[in-house]
Amino acid sequence: MPEAERQGKGRTVIDFREVRLRSNPRFRLVPFDRFAPSDLDAFRSLSEDPDFFGILVPPEGSVAPVKSVSRDAALLYLSLRKPACLPHLLENLFGGDVGERVRTLILDGVFEIEQSGNFVSGAAALAPFTYSETAEPTSLLAQLCEDAITYAAALELLPVHDLALRLYLFNTAPGEPAMHRRFCDDDRLLGFVLADDAIARLLRSRWRRETIGDSWLAWNGEASARAPEYKLYVSPTLDHMPAVFELAVDAFAKAQCTHFKLGRGAFGLLRPDKLVAYFSDLDSLQQAAELIRRSAAGAVAQGVPFTAPIDSDGLLSWGMDPPRFEQVLQSQQLQSWRQWLTGRIAVYVLAGREAGTDVHSFIRNRIELDGVDPVSWTPNLAIWRGPVGTEQGAA
Repeated sequence: MPEAERQGKGRTVIDFREVRLRSNPRFRLVPFDRFAPSDLDAFRSLSEDPDFFGILVPPEGSVAPVKSVSRDAALLYLSLRKPACLPHLLENLFGGDVGERVRTLILDGVFEIEQSGNFVSGAAALAPFTYSETAEPTSLLAQLCEDAITYAAALELLPVHDLALRLYLFNTAPGEPAMHRRFCDDDRLLGFVLADDAIARLLRSRWRRETIGDSWLAWNGEASARAPEYKLYVSPTLDHMPAVFELAVDAFAKAQCTHFKLGRGAFGLLRPDKLVAYFSDLDSLQQAAELIRRSAAGAVAQGVPFTAPIDSDGLLSWGMDPPRFEQVLQSQQLQSWRQWLTGRIAVYVLAGREAGTDVHSFIRNRIELDGVDPVSWTPNLAIWRGPVGTEQGAA
């Protein structure tokens, strides 16, 4: 085994300070001052960051997104236009995160690594990073994630946005036209989920009801001093929705939940993430989840893919909104946990399929670098709660 490689837990660990790297010549580094006039408005908010340099444009036809680039990242990219081993520069830029940061950039195709005399990147460079054992799904929700990825990998000719939407909507229950007539307005919807007058009174006394577009009925209480960044997903099947909704409302009140929402219309009740509650701390979320779990025994779960399971049946799961990175377009900062995650997975599905590699393996390796456990789909709180400047994995 070369000196630059050693065997770590489940995979070969490469010391990138001891191997030759090269910037992918098919990418274009564009300073902000050279942006086309049509691009200036889209990126103007990024230019307010003093560390912002420009963007890295992927090759034409690539599924990779445009990346924002800091001044240090631009220095590294320009320094590696010719193959080189740059241990001092890598340590200065990334500190103790050299391994993860460089591995991310290689899997994203920004940098190439020398293997057997050739420079490779993206999924083609996956072998040295791959887990030696394939982890089996540990819960119903983990199995749903595997099934969703298998489904997405089999879809051809879809652009990345449409593929992300298919992943986001995976496990939506089928419906019939009669259902749309049955739940054609909010009064009928509330009549279905609210049979208990006491729960209806609790709703009126604790929260204010409003609508969010055509998609959600929302209830808002007094604003918390902290942003409600944690999400509790409650996902019963349609038949069990009335009983579980009333139990959930009671639990939300006891756990001091200040905001929750229910899907509107037939589609809102058929989607897996039909009931979502927001909390400013994880302890309150766990309190509400435990109250629901104890009282909803026997309720049949539908299950929300790409969320972290709380119970073994898939009725309860959680996620958290992505960090607000400085060097990200404003439109990308408004994504929810599942939008953020399925958008990334869609890119990785297409990248893995283009390279002819195992899509599941590529996603497991790449999504871990985004701070998400590739087996349980749990966010890594040590990463997500830490200070952020540029998005992890950005060039």
